[in-house]
Amino acid sequence: MASVATTMAKLAGLKKAIDRTLTDSGSHKVPIRIFSPDDVEAYFVGVANAVEELREALPDLYGDFPDVKEAPECAMTSGSDGQSRPNWYYRRQLERLSRNVDQVIEIRSNSELAAPATAAPRRVFISHGRAKDWYEVQSFIERDLKLATLELAQEPNKGLTVLGKLEEAANQCDSAVIVMTGDDKDESGQLRARENVMHEIGYFQGKYGLARVVVLHEEGVNIPSNIQGLVYIPFPQGFIEAAKAVLMRELNTIYG
Repeated sequence: MASVATTMAKLAGLKKAIDRTLTDSGSHKVPIRIFSPDDVEAYFVGVANAVEELREALPDLYGDFPDVKEAPECAMTSGSDGQSRPNWYYRRQLERLSRNVDQVIEIRSNSELAAPATAAPRRVFISHGRAKDWYEVQSFIERDLKLATLELAQEPNKGLTVLGKLEEAANQCDSAVIVMTGDDKDESGQLRARENVMHEIGYFQGKYGLARVVVLHEEGVNIPSNIQGLVYIPFPQGFIEAAKAVLMRELNTIYG
């Protein structure tokens, strides 16, 4: 069975894909009301499987979590050949699925059972995109706050997959600082963070709990709806020094 951290990482990826599908207005520039099973059925199956894995791994948390309804409910008319067509998914079903994922992550993040990793206490995982601001963050944490850090690219691969390497490294830390910079643009030209950064926000929320994840957010970078409730520290582009005082306060709160 997959580890809890792996399952939470998969859920974070599914959540992003679901929300992207819901915000896609298609060629008519209006919200899509029904969705083909070819486009969204995998989301329902993926979330249902993840919930089942969590029920087995953490029954105290998820044993009574409701089943994820996978069946499409929108009946389609028969084709010109008289053959019946498979049902499609209503928009409300996809919206409900998105809320289910939010609830799963919220339970894990806020539970007392979501204890921080203990293999190597007092070590901060540094997550980032392409921008080099993270160098200064790492230096500040190690030099001024006297805390050990870990940055994934600086660690040996040891033949592991990317996800395997992330899991192993995360087990050596007990908090995360995520530097969210505008490295990419969406279809409308809005700056957004790299995919790996968005993935790791959800991953570390599930692994360490909300209180031990600090997000440094570059002003002007789009914040997806699924993490808008997360507390973050803003900083102007190219001036991450502006976030240092608040970052110090947050890490001092975590480590005392």
